[in-house]
Amino acid sequence: MKKFFSQKNIIVTGAASGIGKELVRLLHSEQANVLAVDYSEEGLAEIKREFSAVQILKVDLSQKEGNQKILYWVRTHWERVDVSIANAGKAEYGLAEYQNWKGMDQLFQLNVFSPIQLGMELRQLLKGNFGRHVIVASAISYWTVPGYSMYAASKSALLQWARTVWKESEEDWLTLVFPIATDTQFFAAAGKSIPKAFPIQKPEKVAEKILIGIIRRKKRIFPSRLFPLMLNLDRFFFFIQPIYQAIERKKLKKWVRNNPKNE
Repeated sequence: MKKFFSQKNIIVTGAASGIGKELVRLLHSEQANVLAVDYSEEGLAEIKREFSAVQILKVDLSQKEGNQKILYWVRTHWERVDVSIANAGKAEYGLAEYQNWKGMDQLFQLNVFSPIQLGMELRQLLKGNFGRHVIVASAISYWTVPGYSMYAASKSALLQWARTVWKESEEDWLTLVFPIATDTQFFAAAGKSIPKAFPIQKPEKVAEKILIGIIRRKKRIFPSRLFPLMLNLDRFFFFIQPIYQAIERKKLKKWVRNNPKNE
């Protein structure tokens, strides 16, 4: 990456694990000034041990006031933010009729409202001293996967919001990322022993592709080359997505049988 990020001020949310931690690792090696945001004290402490120069901030972004802590930190430490990467998110797995509707507010706050608000408020706060806002969405924004109804709704909402923003303004400041299933604990946290979707990508590769996409000022970043190919093929070979969904539906039914208290 030829030190593109050297000395740039960069925020990474969901930084204590998975894609977020790999982003921190790569940015640290590029000598960027990184603010790592997460709700896990243990995870943030581990980041500080591994990357002493990285700044850490404990924030629960599933709460409405979460972004205010980030904005206050920025006001008191930095005069500019070159890139903010809203990576924090949560999945839920199971039949739609049994999904956790009581927790829907927190899921949408974390997956939708928080990343949107963070980018908009940083722009208002910093004006010309703000660069690019990157939101990690999901391939599920385009591609239906049985078992992820509420998660898919949140990620699809991000895509439709971004499409509107891109049409409203010619300013180039917003990027969305669409990873396929990633080999992290992220989806494991969505439910007990949930089946892994196919294909699966390594978080190291996803993080690398995100940073390359930022350098190239892409509006949409697809870390997997296979996924855009599948989308294009599905326009002509209509059986591709139904076959995939049938396989995932079979996995879901098996999981439900093994988890009868999925309520």
